[in-house]
Amino acid sequence: MGKFDGVLLMSDMDGTLLDNKKGISAGNLRAIQNFISEGGLFCMATGRPPMTTTEFEAILPPEMLRVYLNGALLRDANGNTIEKITLREDIWDLVKEIETKFPQVGCEMFAADAVYLYRSSPQSMQHQQMAECEFSDFSTYRDGISLYKANFTGKPKVLKQVRESCAERLQRYTAVSSASVFLEVTEPEADKGKALQTLRKQLGVKMICAIGDSGNDLGMIQQADFSFAPKNAEKQILQAASCVVRANTHDAVADAIDKIQQRLGC
Repeated sequence: MGKFDGVLLMSDMDGTLLDNKKGISAGNLRAIQNFISEGGLFCMATGRPPMTTTEFEAILPPEMLRVYLNGALLRDANGNTIEKITLREDIWDLVKEIETKFPQVGCEMFAADAVYLYRSSPQSMQHQQMAECEFSDFSTYRDGISLYKANFTGKPKVLKQVRESCAERLQRYTAVSSASVFLEVTEPEADKGKALQTLRKQLGVKMICAIGDSGNDLGMIQQADFSFAPKNAEKQILQAASCVVRANTHDAVADAIDKIQQRLGC
């Protein structure tokens, strides 16, 4: 019997597991490996599509579960799909509305293995560099390709106006932000918190913990039995989490695992 038997830890990537140079520290990696060796289940939970996480998955334990695209795509340790929630056709009504009202706002459409740049903005160009991923021109998109997430990009003040002006249509979706220059839209059932609930039912674990730093993590922070926010997290996450741990630049995930051990009294 391991000391973490029956415990699942869901961890956000950017701003949480990853440091500011987009790396995974040796301290975090050792802690995750020990967590798994002692019976724990580790789950990577990100807004990224699978194509942009391969370098991280190569060094993380292969036994981990994977939540991509804010909960729209769930895969097990063998890469088998547990659940996928694709955007309905009426997403294009929202895209067209935002395109008409806010021509300065960019739009990225996410498939599992490609990000299609529907319309560019300076923030989309920055996103492409940050993700170290070449976005595909939308002319290469073909009907029938499953899309999981729409990401609208622009200045924070403008995206706030988008939320207000397009509120009626946006309320039909889950709309969150992993950065102030993003407005990420998925189906209502696609959310990190709902992914947590799905894993709880399927795995029958006794305790689920979550750690994250931004708006797209709020669902899993609220749904977890015990949750953590790194010191660098957004204010709403710091307020919602059960416990604040060290910043993402100082082994936040390792600190969370240490506190799980203390909570279990082992």
